[in-house]
Amino acid sequence: MTTGPRFLPAKERIARPWKNGGGVTRDIAVFPEGTGDTAFLWRTSVAAIAAPGPFSSFPGIDRAFLLLDGELAITVGGADTRRIDADATPLVFGGEQPVHAEPGRGGCVALNVMTRRGRVSAKLDRWSAARPTSADALLVVSPASAAITCGDTVFDLAAGDALLLDHPAGLSAIEGAVIAIKLFYAAG
Repeated sequence: MTTGPRFLPAKERIARPWKNGGGVTRDIAVFPEGTGDTAFLWRTSVAAIAAPGPFSSFPGIDRAFLLLDGELAITVGGADTRRIDADATPLVFGGEQPVHAEPGRGGCVALNVMTRRGRVSAKLDRWSAARPTSADALLVVSPASAAITCGDTVFDLAAGDALLLDHPAGLSAIEGAVIAIKLFYAAG
């Protein structure tokens, strides 16, 4: 990991196809950095969903999925189809579960968090103020403009920007609404 806060601007994200070729995603952060789809411990990305279709299969991976913009009808495993929007709570499911999604008119944009089961876990929450956390790392994603204070440094985040903290205790203030992704590493 890094030794201090790491600013991750949205404008520097590179588009790449989904594992199944059905859409496009842009990685926010991957750990260890530079690892591919079969070796990461955790990965966060923003995906544009423009057409109906299945999600890629990721056996052994736990997924948390949060809509940032638009509407989506989503079916996970054998459950009933759910209609979600940007106000919905995160969906959590196993990466091996079959998922089918159908975006509303105009498509949608989603935050996707994937963690290697048994090695890392993640919890997503919406914050409008700094909170104490026992997380090993914290990724803060800003859906709109926000200011994040870590120690004596203020990071001005534009819509879509993120800040990765490997020492979340250093977070002292948040101005604006953000999505907090708390990452917990398994012992051993």
